[in-house]
Amino acid sequence: MRTLALIKKEFLQFWRDPVLLVVVLWAFTFDVYLCARGFSLDIRGFPVAIYDMDRSQQSQSMIDHLHEPRFRQVKMISDPDEVDELLSTGQALMVVVIDNHFSRRLARGEPAEVQVILDGTNSSSTAQALGEVSAIFSQVSFSHTDSVNGSLRKTHLPVIMRSRIRFNENMESSWSVGLTELFGVITMVAILLPAAAMVREKEYGTIEQLLVSPLRSWQVTLSKIVPMTLLVVGFTTLSLLAVMGAAFGLYPKGSMGLFLVSTAIYVYACAGLGMLLSTLAKNLSQVILMLTTVLVPIMFLSGTWAPPEAMPPALRWFTHISPLSYYYELGTGIFFRGWGLKQGIESLFWLFILGGGMFVVGTTRVGREFS
Repeated sequence: MRTLALIKKEFLQFWRDPVLLVVVLWAFTFDVYLCARGFSLDIRGFPVAIYDMDRSQQSQSMIDHLHEPRFRQVKMISDPDEVDELLSTGQALMVVVIDNHFSRRLARGEPAEVQVILDGTNSSSTAQALGEVSAIFSQVSFSHTDSVNGSLRKTHLPVIMRSRIRFNENMESSWSVGLTELFGVITMVAILLPAAAMVREKEYGTIEQLLVSPLRSWQVTLSKIVPMTLLVVGFTTLSLLAVMGAAFGLYPKGSMGLFLVSTAIYVYACAGLGMLLSTLAKNLSQVILMLTTVLVPIMFLSGTWAPPEAMPPALRWFTHISPLSYYYELGTGIFFRGWGLKQGIESLFWLFILGGGMFVVGTTRVGREFS
């Protein structure tokens, strides 16, 4: 009954704090919506310069395929020295060079070559632009008529490459961006709320009353974590239905119940970290500063910002001990691949083990303050 009374107090205290309530509502609704709507992983207006030495109908046909909205032709080069100048100054991030034998090789039925020079400063956008232009050029077809045994035969050059996209067939970047932002919001709020609840006791001077009360340390800790976990899971459900579902049409293809269970486990893990931060901080400002310090490495090592394959081997190892990496794997598997318990049991197991470890470390530290 004492624990239930404390849980009720924490619920009431949260709803009576208008600033914290507005911040949480903003994070789970408008923040997710704006990131999914305003930030796109697709290239738009990628600046391209063209150096067409052939100046034929075939070469112009190739050039015409590089159009808006993906690409933006900034200049037709007439001097080869302009290639380095445009790339070094950043006026163009890609230069397409067509040699003066392009149309003649096609007329003879020989393969024609096109050189693409890219600025590799931003490797992500460069790789995507290279993939886009490769796909475009591979689908361009040219007709060639030759004579075989006295008869005319029409062939098409080059061979068309066909591809197929699975799970996100339309390559909706808003889905992945919005879901990643939601995971980041869950991480931030799940750490912040329990830490803020505990630090508020220090700021108001009520921590001494808890210390002399007949309550045990685990009861105080549980009273801070249980209501915050229920709130985060509730706001997560709201964000999925009202933002990702209603605004962007993203609904889980797999088990929604499995996702909510994994969310609750992950929130418990983050709550343990939040309780640990609360023992190191004296006020809410210090908690926020420490939160910004730990949030960046948590997100980076989870694989949400950069794939683990692109990380150095030393950093790649840390992704295996990050609860967020398993939660991210579960979330994307459930929403895009249709995962159920059978497919997600391994990730759920490691999430439970690592999350439980973080929870024990954080609550043990709080328990020492009450001993």
